[in-house]
Amino acid sequence: MNVKLTRTKAAVLGCSLALVSCLATSAARTQVTPRCAFELAETLGQWELTERWELQPGELDILQAGDHWRRVYQHRQTKQVVVVTLIAGPGGPLASHLPETCYARTEFRAHSEPVVWNMPDQPDQFRCQTLQPREVDQPALTIAYAWHDGSHWRAPQYPRFQLAGHPTLQRLLVSMRHPGGMTAEAQRVIRQVVGLTVDAAESVDAVPERSVDSSPPRVTQRSTPAPSSN
Repeated sequence: MNVKLTRTKAAVLGCSLALVSCLATSAARTQVTPRCAFELAETLGQWELTERWELQPGELDILQAGDHWRRVYQHRQTKQVVVVTLIAGPGGPLASHLPETCYARTEFRAHSEPVVWNMPDQPDQFRCQTLQPREVDQPALTIAYAWHDGSHWRAPQYPRFQLAGHPTLQRLLVSMRHPGGMTAEAQRVIRQVVGLTVDAAESVDAVPERSVDSSPPRVTQRSTPAPSSN
């Protein structure tokens, strides 16, 4: 018998499965802390690392993050700036808190419909959206993100229940602030950076135990409240 999955049913099912996933993985989290599967180099093509940031403690608590890093890159020629964030943690919280929802609660009033695109010749998939600021004189924000389930990057429509069977996940988020009329350019730039990041991740088999605080002297390390990563 075919059963139509409405948005309401999907939401209820997603919340239920996310809760089960959180409960099922809480014990595992106390035994093995998820670690970020890879680190980025100081240079990604024409992009150079300028700063190392950290997420706020409140954000880490909400996501129950076991490990994370946030890097700021600037293009050598265009001077465009992108922020790349990787978070490792239990699947339930990471899949339940969507970045665009958290952004919309703070400095952004609305977001466009998501555009899902696949990496060329790869199974990896990312979701891309542009968020409009509450204040007209503030820049817009375009983001792209996906979860790694141990095999590839995924951007399902209902991640709370479509990823509920995974005890741990890695979530990659690439963001760029820009004038409202430059959405297409921002999406192009972000796709380029996502491609470079995915290539970098695939070239690393494993990341040894590392300290989040280990950064080159020339790179500024700081804690910043924005943008949020929930």
